[in-house]
Amino acid sequence: MNTLPFLEKAEAYLHAHLPHAGRDANIPPVASYITISREAGTGGSALALALAARLSTDEQRWTVHSGNLIGEMLSTNNLPPHLAQFLPEDRISEIDASVGEIVGLHPNLWALIRKTNELMRQLARGGHVILLGRGARFATADAAPGVHLRLVGAPALRAAHTSRRRGISFEMAEAENAARDAARRRYVRANFGADVSDPGAYDLVINAARVPLPVIVDVVVQWVTVQQSPVAALS
Repeated sequence: MNTLPFLEKAEAYLHAHLPHAGRDANIPPVASYITISREAGTGGSALALALAARLSTDEQRWTVHSGNLIGEMLSTNNLPPHLAQFLPEDRISEIDASVGEIVGLHPNLWALIRKTNELMRQLARGGHVILLGRGARFATADAAPGVHLRLVGAPALRAAHTSRRRGISFEMAEAENAARDAARRRYVRANFGADVSDPGAYDLVINAARVPLPVIVDVVVQWVTVQQSPVAALS
């Protein structure tokens, strides 16, 4: 595969400033976990699974936590699985949360979200995990050092990807992506007071509609498995 010039420069930068980088380097990952934020239609799930496969060894497996986070949180807190339906990755209003509690549908939803955030922090501290969505980058702000990614892409290219993957029309995919992006923005702003699209919140912001998945995996694996130098990062 022909690598784009800027990726060749990025790889050269990594080798120059982080000399121990390399797929076969026999050193443990420095970053203990990865968070992935993504615009809809950028293949975040595929990237998470590919990274887990590349980073895992016979001695240490990396695991992906995304849609299963809510189930894990409920199980950890001995709560019934059906409560997952009340916790979409979207902003839950104070009215919805309090009414549900009053009529006995569920515990206070804000409390469940806080438990989910704490679970992500615990997983991050344990290491060797990839956290996808749920504002993981912001939930783990006070956890151990990690690598924080955001995947972006042109709306038309993301809609085309979603259309192919879901077997729906381009117009439906475009609307679905826009709705999911808006929901994720609301969720992060409501729960963390942050802007999910702020590039300064992430270590790497990657145009997944332009950069092939194998190249993204190579770059991220190198970034995870080498000693990151603050001086080099700022030079």
